[in-house]
Amino acid sequence: MNSVRLLLNPIWPWPWVVLTGVLMVTLVLTTYRPRLRHLPAGRRRLLLTLRLLAGAVLLFAMLRPTLQFTEKDDDPAQMIVLGDKSRSMNTPDGAAGATRRQTLLKLLKDNQEKLGELGKNVEFRYFDFDTEFVGVEAFGEVADGKYTAIGKVLDGLRTEENGKRLGGIILLSDFAQRAMGENDVDPRAAARRFVEQRGVPIHPVLLGTSELSSSGLDLALETPLADSMVFERKTTPMKAQLVMSGAAGRKVLVKLQYEDRTGVGANAPGVWKDIPITPEARSQQEFTTTKNVDRREVTLSFVAQQTGEYKIAMEAVPLEGEIRQTNNRVETIVNVSKGGLKVAYFDIANPEQAFVRKLNQTARIQLDLQVIPGGELMKNVQIDRRLFQRGAYDVYVIGDIPASVFRQSGTDLLQLLAERVEEGSGLLMLGGLQNYSAGGYGRSAIARYLPVRLSDNAPRPPQPDDHLSRRIQMLPTGTGLDHYLMMLDPQNNERAWRMLPKMTGATRLAPSSGAAETLAQSIEGDPLLIASDVGRSRVAALAVNETWMWYLRGHRDLHQRFWQQLFLWLAHKEFDTEAAVWVRVDPKNFSPGGRVPIVFGSRDKNLAPVKDADYQVEVVRPDGSKQTVTPQRTAEGGQGEFAGTDLPGDYWVSVRASKDGKSLGLTATTRFIVDARDIELDNPAANPELANEIATITGTVAIVPEKFGDFVDQLLAQGLMTEMTRQRLENLWDGWPLLLLFAGLMTLEWTLRKTRGLV
Repeated sequence: MNSVRLLLNPIWPWPWVVLTGVLMVTLVLTTYRPRLRHLPAGRRRLLLTLRLLAGAVLLFAMLRPTLQFTEKDDDPAQMIVLGDKSRSMNTPDGAAGATRRQTLLKLLKDNQEKLGELGKNVEFRYFDFDTEFVGVEAFGEVADGKYTAIGKVLDGLRTEENGKRLGGIILLSDFAQRAMGENDVDPRAAARRFVEQRGVPIHPVLLGTSELSSSGLDLALETPLADSMVFERKTTPMKAQLVMSGAAGRKVLVKLQYEDRTGVGANAPGVWKDIPITPEARSQQEFTTTKNVDRREVTLSFVAQQTGEYKIAMEAVPLEGEIRQTNNRVETIVNVSKGGLKVAYFDIANPEQAFVRKLNQTARIQLDLQVIPGGELMKNVQIDRRLFQRGAYDVYVIGDIPASVFRQSGTDLLQLLAERVEEGSGLLMLGGLQNYSAGGYGRSAIARYLPVRLSDNAPRPPQPDDHLSRRIQMLPTGTGLDHYLMMLDPQNNERAWRMLPKMTGATRLAPSSGAAETLAQSIEGDPLLIASDVGRSRVAALAVNETWMWYLRGHRDLHQRFWQQLFLWLAHKEFDTEAAVWVRVDPKNFSPGGRVPIVFGSRDKNLAPVKDADYQVEVVRPDGSKQTVTPQRTAEGGQGEFAGTDLPGDYWVSVRASKDGKSLGLTATTRFIVDARDIELDNPAANPELANEIATITGTVAIVPEKFGDFVDQLLAQGLMTEMTRQRLENLWDGWPLLLLFAGLMTLEWTLRKTRGLV
């Protein structure tokens, strides 16, 4: 039986609406009617009626009237039964080793009689599902669906129109949502949309257990983390989570490997080799656990000696008896660029070295500090001579320590340092009381390299003339103002230097010759930074050791920039550049089905982006097939997105750039990895939390297999509604007909008044 009701929902409380209507009629009668007295009676009544009708339309809209149509549907209700057929349903964690799919079939078979009784008033429809749902007459034992996509399936059912009234859904699954790309729809949001639109409950039936990690021997590496951009000769860490299951009492070795591509053609795989252990890098680590399930963080490291792109892997060496080994290994891609350098820093413990060491937080510089104890302990210091081996460091820094510290067991380490400087290593001496002439460096092997005048006297206590005992403001000289080493702010460099706080003193220095440049000085003109090129090397002398004050007083970025530029300049790395055409993919690892952002561009000889360049982007998949990517221009160059990541393995990206038909440089290449992981089976544990959340959202309770019979009994006892009342609302005030009526009345009235000269 159908019915119609008129509902009113006034914009204001009723008294105010009535008062507004009375005032409206009163104003029309008292102010508008006198203006019509000279017109014929018929025309006067017509105009007055039109004005009152327009007011009535406004009053009608204020009441916001709505028609409520009530319809009753006597058709039988429909109950949908969804059965999970994804591969995780083959997990044998049920009673007596039954798989989850077998448990599903047994539940329906054991309650077949009850469901038949319920089916007298309700039509049951059965659907298998993985990433799609397919109607079936009865469920089978085969569970071969690739992924579990509960959210997508619920959205599909929500929009299905089949002319039948829906009474609810019985969802039998392990609720381990595992899907990718467009299939990965949040089940919680989908359940919320379903119940809001269809107004019926979802009854989750949980199959399987979440306690799978404790059964069987298995090693797994998860969540790998490594910088995708590193610099040559810098120690680079790689981290991951190691999960050891069933490995109590056994030793587990985790190691790093690299792909050797010597003699390998483009887009072809190389040979995996272990990264050797060195003093600078820890490429292997052994673990032992006493727990049946143990999770550890692993941090290994490597040093890339040359620029280029490298594939790095971390592997937990498989144990005897470990069946599943696909999760023992994680791989990633790192790009090694020029400009990375290593600095050896010798100094006593002081604030300066503590803040300069913060450069280690950048990817470009690795600073190794050798702390020298003060006082009498200084005589017993033993410095490892391997620090002065050829190629060990790019820059050496000597702080407030005498030359005698470097003379040990008949070996003069400063002679080794002189050899390194002769070969091209940079050298820097800082301000202090125990170095320069007072520290005996005038007689050392490095005296001829330092850009300051040194006396050849024996070491002596510091003299008053050695030090500037006043507040010192460090400022660039005319030469230093535009020098790379002193460039803190290209827009206003001098202002940036004047912002820095003063220091409490400095060592008194003087250039050794005209070849030594004074790049910084005090306001009084005292040299504070002297630098020079000596053969293949660069050397500098800095008169201060309190730049840490800049850092603590709000100029952290300027402090770090100054020291980074100083070290890069000493190492001849300030002008290292990259290729004219470049391409970047970050991150380097993706799950199957993921969408990959590709960023690319080109540079001119001044390293500025080339505008209006044309790009051709191509991706070679692991199976050798090629796909093009449509580029979109950006300020840097261009960007694109690649979605064909269904295969695990290496994907090679190549970018060609041209302008006006001319190539802008060599083809840029990079690659990324689609992890060889089976997200459906890597961790097939059931997810009771998701089952409970869906139940809460839809107003039900999650059901375990042991309680499924009770659930069916409850449906029988309560019964399902076989009659549904639908209500449909149709408002009469918010639409074009009412607006058109109001505009028509006002237009007609205006036209009539116009013809009588009232406008």
